[in-house]
Amino acid sequence: MKAVGRNLVVVGCGKLGAPLVACLASVGHKVIGVDLNKDLVSNLEDGIVTWNEPGLEKLLTSHKENTSFQASYQGAFQEAAATFIIVPTPSVKSGEFSNKYVIDAVTKVGEELSKSLESRHLVVIVSTVMPGSTQGEIKRALYSAAGEVSKFIKLCYSPEFIALGTVIKNMQFPDMILIGEEERDAGDLLEEISLSIAKNTPRVMRLSIPEAEICKIAINSFVTTKISFSNQISEICENTPGTSAKQVLQAIGADSRIGRSYLSAGTGYGGPCFPRDNRAFHKYASTVGVEADLSMATDAINVRQGKRIIRIIEGQLSPGSKILVVGLSYKPDTDVTEESPALAFIESAQKAGFGIDAVDDHVKGPLTDQNIEIFTAKSLARSDYSAAILFVPSVNYSDIPSVLSAETKLVDLWGLWDSSSNHDYIRLGDFFNAK
Repeated sequence: MKAVGRNLVVVGCGKLGAPLVACLASVGHKVIGVDLNKDLVSNLEDGIVTWNEPGLEKLLTSHKENTSFQASYQGAFQEAAATFIIVPTPSVKSGEFSNKYVIDAVTKVGEELSKSLESRHLVVIVSTVMPGSTQGEIKRALYSAAGEVSKFIKLCYSPEFIALGTVIKNMQFPDMILIGEEERDAGDLLEEISLSIAKNTPRVMRLSIPEAEICKIAINSFVTTKISFSNQISEICENTPGTSAKQVLQAIGADSRIGRSYLSAGTGYGGPCFPRDNRAFHKYASTVGVEADLSMATDAINVRQGKRIIRIIEGQLSPGSKILVVGLSYKPDTDVTEESPALAFIESAQKAGFGIDAVDDHVKGPLTDQNIEIFTAKSLARSDYSAAILFVPSVNYSDIPSVLSAETKLVDLWGLWDSSSNHDYIRLGDFFNAK
């Protein structure tokens, strides 16, 4: 089922919205991107992407004839069949998501639609929201602003399952397409548009809107549970002679009931989605009288991973030693450092009196409140570090040990570096106390 030549609007052209514009335009849709950030709009109009997202700039410039960007809502919706809202929903102290920016966006969309809408228009909430939000305050704000034409407006909820650094790939090759719908015909249109982007044949899961809202945060909560379980196995193996977490987890993942995905020893999880979605899942469960104990345990295990790494370092190095942190972002191929395990470690290590330099090919710095020198993998020349710790398993960092002195201890949190080198070598999840 492939859509051809739809007129579409994407509200919010940041790190997720701009890739959505590009993917929609690449299959023949005419797409208007709306964002109130004038500098962002100007750059995107020129095909310039100011953050690292592989493939995005090429896709925008290759399909420029199908895209336009503007810094106001005025005139964007006159011929559009659907509008996708993909603006931030920041977490608040309670763990819930704020709908402020979504409310602002749908209010302005409703006001514009009220001026000219004469036939069906689909509004899709892509931003991750708390269960009950889409048919609650978001729908009320949209319909109130639209007035009489609200009878023509259909509403769906369809969040993306993506990771920064692989957004284009995730949108073009999704595991599934999740659609929360009020009415069948609205879901039909959204399914058509969503499948037009996909280069594979994903399953399309069509649920009620509250079911889809629960599903989004529950999926990420489950993934974080697998990560924390893996790190708990890793902790156990570190304290059990003759064991390796890599070997144990490979065997566990061979069971078809479990699977290999996200089952590997490494650092704790971070980034803009996993930590907050897991906390939001716990918060929502509590509002309906359910204790999400598993989510709480998952978060607690994740938080203690930073202390675990500091414990390893303090057992291996003298106070005041200089450490090279390899990778500052929360994952490869992005400059995003939100809830980065590396930054949490740096803060703790500096408090413990260690000196820090870092390598990252995308994060340029300076980092707030953290006075460190940042090199790229190619520019790193200094070799006299007491230890180098791999936080981000990017292939770009595979050869870092070759420029370090033989006395540098290698702490490989991901199993990327070649353990046959002459360095004193520690891999997270191996029994290392006997080494």
